[in-house]
Order: sequence, then structure tokens, then C-alpha cells
Amino acid sequence: MPGPYVTGGVYLVSDKALRLIPEEERVVHDERRPVVVVTGGESNSDSHWPFVLVCPISGSTSRRTRFDIQLARGQGGVVKKCWIRIPAVQPLMKSVLEDRSGALDEDLLTQVQARLAQYLGLLG
Repeated sequence: MPGPYVTGGVYLVSDKALRLIPEEERVVHDERRPVVVVTGGESNSDSHWPFVLVCPISGSTSRRTRFDIQLARGQGGVVKKCWIRIPAVQPLMKSVLEDRSGALDEDLLTQVQARLAQYLGLLG
């Protein structure tokens, strides 16, 4: 299990490894999809802990929600404008994380964490 895995790191994964709903309307792409790791450093660096929590990143505007966070081209190493899909947060095996394309800056990572907490109802 290579690593280390970075909180806020943007990694490429096979699109087939992710679940995006509604599944019956989903188009699975051949190319890899970026995801952002949202779990903390302790579990990310633990070689005995097999998974991380990620939010998929998508360029599609049709499923955008008020919780999603827009990335500009280049932020986190993405190649085009896209959105971090906060409501699609999911566990993912570390073994499916491939190349790291970049990392979110501290302000953007803080925004992702706040939106995730808001989505989970932990913030008003």
C-alpha cells in the first residue's frame, strides 16, 4: 500500500471505483477521475488502516448542489474547471488511489471541511 496519503490531496482513480448517484443515469468514463482525500493524517498514514474518505470531483454541472465547491483550472492539479462533490463523499480503498495530481491549498481544504460538516448537519 504506497503512500503517504495527504489530507486535501487530489488523486486519480478509476471511475469504476466510485459510486455516484443516481447510478442508473451515470455514465462511467474510461479515463480516471480525480478525488480529494478528506480524512485526517492519522488514518491516512496508518498502513494498517485500508481506506480513506474521499469526495469525487466532476466537471458536470447537471448534478451540482449548494454544497459543492468549485475548482478553477489548476487548483489541486485539475485540468479544467470542476466541482468537488461534497454529497458524494464515500470511503475508498487506499489501494485504488493512483497518481496524486496536486493538493488543495489550506483555505480551500478548510472550505471543503466546513461544507462537509454543514452537509452532515454538524454546523448550522
